[in-house]
Amino acid sequence: MKNQPLAILLLASLVWVAVACNSGSASTPMSPSTTPLDQAEQKWTGQNITNYRMEVLVVNSIWHAQSHQIIVQSNAVAESTARCIPAPGEAGTCEVRAYSAEEYTIPGLFSQARSQIQSQQAQWIKITYDPTYGFPSQISFDNPNIVDEDWTWRVTMFEALK
Repeated sequence: MKNQPLAILLLASLVWVAVACNSGSASTPMSPSTTPLDQAEQKWTGQNITNYRMEVLVVNSIWHAQSHQIIVQSNAVAESTARCIPAPGEAGTCEVRAYSAEEYTIPGLFSQARSQIQSQQAQWIKITYDPTYGFPSQISFDNPNIVDEDWTWRVTMFEALK
């Protein structure tokens, strides 16, 4: 019984060290329900990039392909253009389809990704993230049981602007 006060003191010291080490941690704890998409969005938001230029290529199987060039300033679309790329299903000619430029911004990509992973087709959705900025760099769908239904949204260029 003589060693009991020493054991209690040692145990209390270990607890104090563990608490002290954890209290100085700069990282924000992730909840168990935080998804890779949530983590990527936190990474993007934490960088506070409000001005950027990007290009998103959208390919709808063999039927249509369109590239969207977007310039964002102060988190708003400042400029947008699009061009189509003749797909095999278009027999060598294509027309630029109507689009909403906001869908091809970084928040638009996060919205598209979130919508797709919550859809009934979620099991066939694949999302990859930009390792530097965190945004979805590619969102694709391919159900192996259906022919020519696949599609991909891929960021082909991104540049943060000052």
